[in-house]
Amino acid sequence: MPKRSLCLASLMVLVLALSGCMVTKSAYEQKEQEADTLAKTVADLDRKNKDLTARTEKLQAENDELKKQLAAKDDLLQLKSEEIAKQDARQAAMVDEVERMKAQQARSAAGEAQGGAAGRKAGLKSIRLKVLSGDGRIDSARRMAKRLTAMGYRVESVGMAESSDYPANTVYFAAKYKPEAKTLAAKIGKDTIVKPLTWKSVFAIIVVTGG
Repeated sequence: MPKRSLCLASLMVLVLALSGCMVTKSAYEQKEQEADTLAKTVADLDRKNKDLTARTEKLQAENDELKKQLAAKDDLLQLKSEEIAKQDARQAAMVDEVERMKAQQARSAAGEAQGGAAGRKAGLKSIRLKVLSGDGRIDSARRMAKRLTAMGYRVESVGMAESSDYPANTVYFAAKYKPEAKTLAAKIGKDTIVKPLTWKSVFAIIVVTGG
């Protein structure tokens, strides 16, 4: 009986030992699987973290490049604005210069017109001119002299012609004074006769009243 009890006790101890080994092995395998899963999860998270870091760095680089481009565009816009301002200033200066030249041209033209009129008057006064009465009346010569003076001519002498039967007013001219004589005849009247001087005279033009 004691031997039988001893055998049963030994058998129970053996069963319990084997059960304990089985439980310990199962728990180890479970822990090992959990560790593998955790390691995979950590590795996956580490890979994702590296990917996110790379993407962040890429985005940061792109952002920096955009900032550089925007800064370059701002600089370009500033340069363009300065160039436009300079161009506007040059254009305004050009407009002012054109207006100044127009004003100067207008003043010059007015001066030339006045100078031309003065020159023509001076030219008329430079012609040595004499008036003679050809109708026998000294008053006609005096009236003609007064008329010519009003036109700007300088009458140096008034007198009587040798003949008093001139049919019309006659303008005698010395050599080279034909154009001036024609101009004067046109001013006196359309029936005025123009002839060259056939005698020596100190006068360039001699006007004889007639009619």
